[in-house]
Amino acid sequence: MELPKALRISPGQIVAFVGAGGKSTSIRRLIEELTPKTPVLITTTTKLALDQIDLAVQHIILRSKEDVRLFPALLHEQSSVIVTGERWSEEPKWTAPPEDLLSALLPLAAASGAVVLIEADGARGCSLKAPAEHEPVIPQFVDLVVPVMGLDVIGAKLEGVLVYRPELVKTLLGLHKGHIILPADPARILAHENGALKAVPQGAQVRVILNKAETQKAVEQGREIAELTLKTDRIESVILAQVQQVDPVVEVHGRIAGIILAGGGSRRFGRPKLLEFWDGEALIQRSVRAAREAGLDPIVVVLGADGPAVRDALGKIPIQITSNPDWAEGQSSSVRAGLKMLAPNVDGAVFLLADMPLVDADLVSTMVETHRKSLEPIVAPWTGERWGNPVLFDRATFEALSRIRGDQGGRTLFKKYSVEAVPWGQSAMLDIDTPDDLDTFRGR
Repeated sequence: MELPKALRISPGQIVAFVGAGGKSTSIRRLIEELTPKTPVLITTTTKLALDQIDLAVQHIILRSKEDVRLFPALLHEQSSVIVTGERWSEEPKWTAPPEDLLSALLPLAAASGAVVLIEADGARGCSLKAPAEHEPVIPQFVDLVVPVMGLDVIGAKLEGVLVYRPELVKTLLGLHKGHIILPADPARILAHENGALKAVPQGAQVRVILNKAETQKAVEQGREIAELTLKTDRIESVILAQVQQVDPVVEVHGRIAGIILAGGGSRRFGRPKLLEFWDGEALIQRSVRAAREAGLDPIVVVLGADGPAVRDALGKIPIQITSNPDWAEGQSSSVRAGLKMLAPNVDGAVFLLADMPLVDADLVSTMVETHRKSLEPIVAPWTGERWGNPVLFDRATFEALSRIRGDQGGRTLFKKYSVEAVPWGQSAMLDIDTPDDLDTFRGR
């Protein structure tokens, strides 16, 4: 998977990179993957090494408002342009463009359809850092902030060569001299308001890159960091990557919700079927357990015809419950009710039908793991002949899902979006419509 897909970058966005362990390489990879289809403007709010101007086709020193006015046309002519201030007299570096000119330029460049990439602090090639008092410098109109960290720092000494300004990390986390960096340490920096979240504009998204996921051990450590980091609502996703490689993304960890559709009228069953028992638990309880054991979060149960009774059956299970007064309009109304419960930081949702008792956590987990590696719009079980349930929908499909009407669900989108298949058995097909179905399945 390429970085623009993993970071959910689209033309016209302004993206700032902070942290250590691969900012410049991530920017270089993005330029290669975005251009020539999408023009890219690269700049800094701090300083750039002299040789970094080779990131782009053209280098411009921004000196005046007249220079700013040239950029819409320039970005149509050149696939990539890097913008700096004058050369710094103290070290072999380029300074940042004047703040007033940069503030005028960046929205103008974004409005022209370019992606703007900003290096917003420095780390001198290290893999982990905590920001100093004067950094990072992130413009308020940035759409996305990308904290970067190198996984090779796990197991290294705090005072070693991989940690930039170790005294700041030590102070921020309350560590002792000689401390060995553990996965929990960068996770705390990434989630800290004076760490990777420092100076992030209120309206900006935050998506983390854990770089150097080059071994299975590093990937496992990255997964641990991702799980800890995503406990912070402010962070949308954590990307495990090897940004020096082609197709650099290994996995994308984001919040995948579970939406359990439990609003039907059980007309063919003749009584509330979700309260029927299977292996010692009600069907609705079984569906919720599968979602919880698969790690879906949040879990939303959409009630309808038998709402009060189903709510009672769920007891004090820590889930969200919403009622759909329009359940008689069909399944699409329950889909919309479930989507309305999701926060903006949710990257996808698995829609489960509560009358499918053979759907278990193994299937749901496999679908989530498949989505992490592809971010395909839709992931669904495939029996070899037919698509089954449940179905995972990426957030890129949410708007289209919310427009569906009548007694139909998200399967109507299978012709519009690409669908990734998860090979599975008949358990992904078997649902209970009648008492005879229930008796038949129990006898299997």
